[in-house]
Amino acid sequence: MNEFKKKLENILNYYIGLSESEIIDNLNLKFENNLPKNIRSILIKNILKINLVDFENILEREKIKIRTIRVDKENNPFESMSFSQIKYEDIINEEWEFSQFYKDLQSEFLFIIFKENSTGLNTFFKIKFWKMNPDDFEIASMFWQLTKNNIERGDYQNFVNISTNFVCHVRTKGLNSHDLMKTPQGTLEPKRGFWLNSKFIKNQLF
Repeated sequence: MNEFKKKLENILNYYIGLSESEIIDNLNLKFENNLPKNIRSILIKNILKINLVDFENILEREKIKIRTIRVDKENNPFESMSFSQIKYEDIINEEWEFSQFYKDLQSEFLFIIFKENSTGLNTFFKIKFWKMNPDDFEIASMFWQLTKNNIERGDYQNFVNISTNFVCHVRTKGLNSHDLMKTPQGTLEPKRGFWLNSKFIKNQLF
């Protein structure tokens, strides 16, 4: 582990075991009414901001992406993990090695895990550095190609979905059912994106 990753680990370990509200108090943050949906991301950014000058540029330079994950008492993630949106008219002209999804999965991730405790509070549970292994990366490559093939055929009903129990799946990623994108066939389809399955994420975390 390099020095920067050790520094990140030392900074974040200080907050492990604290609930969201305890971290909010510790950081002296104020929120009106309900907490925002992305509260855990906000907390981590604030923790890093007060401990690391220019932390966002450093993370980019080190090619580390931070993702916060909330799990239940049995360590099951509440959600799958979203990645880049599929641009229907672009993907048919792309190759895997130059795609955004490829670039995303080539990165190293720092997973920040918040776990629901016995009273229902979300507490900062653990951190984990993670990089996709070659076998799973090969599966992701095949999944990407299947998705591209579907779009080339104009088949927008039979993408790999979460019930396939694959590493990845395709899922809607628009604001609502009216948030559409033009296809190579000239039609309009709901916006969709790439996701890593929640079961796969659990296997990487525990």
